[in-house]
Amino acid sequence: MARHSDAVVRRVPARVGLVGNPSDGYGGAVLGTVVPGLAATVTAEHCDGIELGGTASIDQWRSTSEWRQHVGDVAPIGDHRIINAALWTLDDHIRTRHGPRRRPDDGHGVRLTWTTDIPRSVGLAGSSALAVGVIEATAALWDVSLDPRVVAALALSAERDVLGIAAGWQDRIIQSFGGCVLVDAGSMATVDGLSVPTVSVLAPCAALGAPISFLVGWNEATATTSDGYHGPLRALASSLAVPMEGLAGLARRAARAMTAGDVDELARAVDDGWKVRQACAPLRADHADLVEQVRSTGLAATTPGSGGSVVTVCANEDRVVDAIAALEGAGCSWQRFGLPLRRM
Repeated sequence: MARHSDAVVRRVPARVGLVGNPSDGYGGAVLGTVVPGLAATVTAEHCDGIELGGTASIDQWRSTSEWRQHVGDVAPIGDHRIINAALWTLDDHIRTRHGPRRRPDDGHGVRLTWTTDIPRSVGLAGSSALAVGVIEATAALWDVSLDPRVVAALALSAERDVLGIAAGWQDRIIQSFGGCVLVDAGSMATVDGLSVPTVSVLAPCAALGAPISFLVGWNEATATTSDGYHGPLRALASSLAVPMEGLAGLARRAARAMTAGDVDELARAVDDGWKVRQACAPLRADHADLVEQVRSTGLAATTPGSGGSVVTVCANEDRVVDAIAALEGAGCSWQRFGLPLRRM
């Protein structure tokens, strides 16, 4: 069914939330960045119908309408669940906003294949990386130009509206922009018919201080779904208004420190954010303990997502060595990564 043609490939890195999480789901703000060494790669190719194939089986349909009928009747499993949901939201958006001429008619579909090395269900946004990759690659293949915020909105809709998963903005915005950003849902705009948050792309200035780097660690043995953490919080939304506003303020403060290249102030904001989050929306005990083990080395650390991983600001090289030892002692894998610098 696939036709020989140029393929569109999108590589979408994992993400870490640094300060403000999970206030983006409550009209707040989050500062976060990508982890370049961990990513999902999605390839889109022209096809007479719809073909979906990851590392296991390949599913085929003769047309987009046949695929939509099947997905509406049969719930996919595994990675196919988020792949189908992302493609569904993109197809709906094109049909609604870009008109019949820009719509993939039957006989002009897509063949999607993907791989990922992002550890799953440890708070590093593995599912959203696949969703963003599907939307970006397929839209490019179909010659539809999408604002990165629209890509993020469609990926969020795939999880929240199609799959019924409690989710916020930060994962998809950070991954669609592919860098360090402040996601501010306290100020919304409308783009291509969709409500999207304000986004500030950040990069510390090379002339203002030492490069900023981070250490991320994760333990796949403690993996759990993000919905298990975020779902119960939604029922407490009214009581979380004040602490979420506080977390949002810390995220904005951290963004200013990031732009100025002030590692120490950034570390203080990360530490303050962890304390506020644990006071109002605590992690599962073993997930929180992983963060505390790294904090015990003297570095500021927090959870980058919903639990099962930890991210720390590398503000002291001697303590970084101790933090790596703590991670390895806890059975964790780890990576160190830095932020790109801007020039004056």
